[in-house]
Amino acid sequence: MFTQLLGAVATVYGVLGALKTLLQTRQMLARRSSRDVSARFLASYAGGYAIWLAYGLSTGSLPLIAVDTVGLLCGGLTLAVALSFRARLSAQPSGTAATEERAGQYQRGIPFPAGRGLVRVSRL
Repeated sequence: MFTQLLGAVATVYGVLGALKTLLQTRQMLARRSSRDVSARFLASYAGGYAIWLAYGLSTGSLPLIAVDTVGLLCGGLTLAVALSFRARLSAQPSGTAATEERAGQYQRGIPFPAGRGLVRVSRL
């Protein structure tokens, strides 16, 4: 009985933990940039879930299969969003990326040298 309860709690906790990458996806979509995210980390994160999913499938463990399927889907989605923003950035003409970076700094309130791009205007 205790083992089954522990398995259920661990499965729910694992699924909730796997869903946490969607917070990063939401942030990238809101900022329209994946500049602050490591694509290598996301690839290794999704890869870890893929390995554990393969193990869960080989042993027939439903808790492992459930958690790692959710983790692989969420991690893969987050990685796809990050790479799609990078593909758009690399497809832009030269000089546009620098302008976008300065605009991002402006939106985040990071100061940049005066006379080199955007002018900071206070919001009413």
